Amino acid sequence: MDRIGFVVISFILFITGCTAVGTTYQPENLKLIKLFSNKASQKLNFDARILVSPLLDISQQKPRIIVPYENGVVAFQDLETGEVTGTVVLPGKEGKRIQISATPLIFDSYLVIVYQYVQEGRRVSYHAAVVNLETNEIDENFPVLDLNAKKTTVDHLKTVSFNPVNAYPHSALKYAPQKNSPLGLIYVSFGNAGDLQPYHGWVFEIDMQAWLRKGAAKAISSVLVVTPESECPVEFKSGNREMICGGGVWTPAGPQVNLKKEGFELLVPTGNGQLDLKRKDYANTLMRLKQGLQFDPECDEQLCANFDPVNPELACIESCKNLFIPRLAAENKPIRPASGDCDDKSFWECLAWMDYDLGASAPVKVNLKDGPEVWVQPGKEGGVYLIDAEHLGTQYDRMQIIEICGTKADPCKLSWRGTIVTHPVVDYSEQDPIVIIPTFISDSTNPAGLIALKIVMENKIPKFKKHWQFTGSSKKPITKSFRGHPTLPVIANLGKHAEAYVWVVDISKSGTLYGVRVKDGSLAAQIALDGTGYPLSKPIIYNNKIYVVSNEPGIKKAWLEGYRIEIEN
Repeated sequence: MDRIGFVVISFILFITGCTAVGTTYQPENLKLIKLFSNKASQKLNFDARILVSPLLDISQQKPRIIVPYENGVVAFQDLETGEVTGTVVLPGKEGKRIQISATPLIFDSYLVIVYQYVQEGRRVSYHAAVVNLETNEIDENFPVLDLNAKKTTVDHLKTVSFNPVNAYPHSALKYAPQKNSPLGLIYVSFGNAGDLQPYHGWVFEIDMQAWLRKGAAKAISSVLVVTPESECPVEFKSGNREMICGGGVWTPAGPQVNLKKEGFELLVPTGNGQLDLKRKDYANTLMRLKQGLQFDPECDEQLCANFDPVNPELACIESCKNLFIPRLAAENKPIRPASGDCDDKSFWECLAWMDYDLGASAPVKVNLKDGPEVWVQPGKEGGVYLIDAEHLGTQYDRMQIIEICGTKADPCKLSWRGTIVTHPVVDYSEQDPIVIIPTFISDSTNPAGLIALKIVMENKIPKFKKHWQFTGSSKKPITKSFRGHPTLPVIANLGKHAEAYVWVVDISKSGTLYGVRVKDGSLAAQIALDGTGYPLSKPIIYNNKIYVVSNEPGIKKAWLEGYRIEIEN
């Protein structure tokens, strides 16, 4: 065979996926078919936004979608038609408006919802209620719970009070099983609204069995405040550039519950604010807690004796077993936005000044075949951290996967947004695990989109390796896609080969639902939504169908859209 013939045949083998052993990889074609969209139905919109993710309820005979509307209406919707088959309305109070902003939780036949009362534009109180999914009614066995708390400062001389005005629940509620109890524990997290000081990060632990047996007064079993400071110098002003108080727990996916043989651990990522081990302030960190919200960072006291929040000693932060403090890797360049804002600042000062809080995203755990268990924690500044799961102070790697927003000629339009706010997904179909992370950017120069990283072992040390990047449809310039917060990603295995696909909605100006092959990052399917989708909500995939929340910006109108995923070959 001559050289030209060899090249031609080699090219044919490449594009058809044939390998030397005669196997064939032929990607299946996917197609998205609209099942329904509730946009046109006034009956199904309830004159309210949807600020949370929809939920799949399989606790009853017939699966259904639960859609909590901002105004306290909880709708049960049919999987095939989107038709509302029932509603529950949360208990209101005269002169006060209800708002749901945290994704509720389903466990067993219960739906737990946290909501707030708003009066004259101010949040005045927070409450929790339980819906019985068998009767589709508020379960009066669980009296409405008021969420409130006080904690003492480190010196035990003053108190820190939960402040409903400045607190805000962005995070999904989380469930953990409890030994010797038929019911478990619920975790409710609070960040802040608009960076108004004073604020703190709060986490409430709710004992469902105590709530049921002893009433609402005994339901809250423990409370965590991330920054136990009684004095926060900036009051009712934007505090996102202050290294004080703060530490909001606000990632949309919520803290992560990691089940272990001896029980469970709760991984809590925290937002901007004061990091000071001496004062027990843990802003901009990843905290590992036990049941009862017990926390001991287990940092070396001698190495951390002179802790400097502006530039902490590496030996100190590496010594912490249950606390991860972000830092640059040796090969990383300093964080230097084109605006020059961080030219005279340390890494930790820059995170605070630019609002690049670590707590924007939730971590995902990854099991390595020939290595340790690790956590992958994205940062809002565009870095991704690879952390030892047993000893959080051990950082194996950090990779800057997306450019810092803005250039000299094209300033970042919304620098406070950062470039990553998400919860990654993991696929194990290849030899090395693949972690997929959605990114976005608020300029007109740099590309963004889905970025896949492999975790490989190099000299027995886990490391990131860039696998692929998906920037959107080829019909659209890459600098027009992923300009704002996308949805959280979801992953599913489809088709006769059970191939893995990751799904996400790009919410730039209009909403586009993408399905992307995990194997190579190629586009498998896409469809334009009737609306824009909703930032940071999480789609549902069930039985080759996908459901997304959508809305029309500028008006209080939101709805559910459903699509069937067809395998064409």
